[in-house]
Amino acid sequence: MARSGVVERKRAGRGPGPEKEEGWLMPPKKVALGLDKKTWHPSVLPGQIVVVSTVNDEGEPNLAPKSWIMMAAFTGPIIAFGCNTEHTTYRNIIMTGELVINIPPEALVERIYSLIRYYAEERIQHSGFTLSPAQKVKPPIVQECRAHLECQLDSVKEYGSEVVIFGRIVAASIDLSCLAGEPPEQYFSLRPIFFLEERTYGSIDTAKQVDREWPVEQRLFVVEPRAPPELAKERALIRDHVAFLRNLWAHGRLLMAGPFGDDSGGGMYIIHAASNMDAEEVVRQDPLVQAGAGYIVKTWIRTF
Repeated sequence: MARSGVVERKRAGRGPGPEKEEGWLMPPKKVALGLDKKTWHPSVLPGQIVVVSTVNDEGEPNLAPKSWIMMAAFTGPIIAFGCNTEHTTYRNIIMTGELVINIPPEALVERIYSLIRYYAEERIQHSGFTLSPAQKVKPPIVQECRAHLECQLDSVKEYGSEVVIFGRIVAASIDLSCLAGEPPEQYFSLRPIFFLEERTYGSIDTAKQVDREWPVEQRLFVVEPRAPPELAKERALIRDHVAFLRNLWAHGRLLMAGPFGDDSGGGMYIIHAASNMDAEEVVRQDPLVQAGAGYIVKTWIRTF
């Protein structure tokens, strides 16, 4: 019997339950996915992007981006990632038995993707990364990354030319800045990135918790520059404004930004700052503001 737009239906194995005839309560329609992950759009299995550093038997370093990575066991602890027997990373690990898994923030994503254009020493030179000694293994850490897991080879599982390498973590480190504040602020600083599909990635910029009225409570600042029409039309000034936003993003200060979807010519961006005074100081560096645009800054508490 239909009551108030709700239909009572009996579902196999679940008994009767309310379902709307139209809308989000209807059971979702399922379609088949192929068995080749490369054809999954969208990908249903994101993989965290890391940079694996190794050395050969002569001590020469190598860097390689990887994204098929997982925690395999708390006992050890053991971490695992996918590789290929033709890769330098695999050969170096087999020769030396050591590696470092470096955890980059989102701001490094362009540099990480560019690594595949080069090989060996050229790759390190073009990356601009700073290599520093690790605590317990010979491969270096990538200083610009946020965290580092130093590993010794535990075992290898082969699937033809593809392999899964299991490493025992013997030392770990993280940037001090990633420990400041509560989990939302900590993950905002860490900002890990995930491979989705070719040239497409995602990131985590906060932490949310279950069994709470608000999944997250994160204090941020909304900035709305109010440039007069004559300034908003100056292309060079807009380019400088975009460069300013990119710099904030690169330094882990920018959450999001973009223009309004109307004809106002305006937009907004959301930043992380220690205080209202700190937020105001950031905004005063905006080329639009320095050119005479007005602005408003509002404290915003992210709750979802």
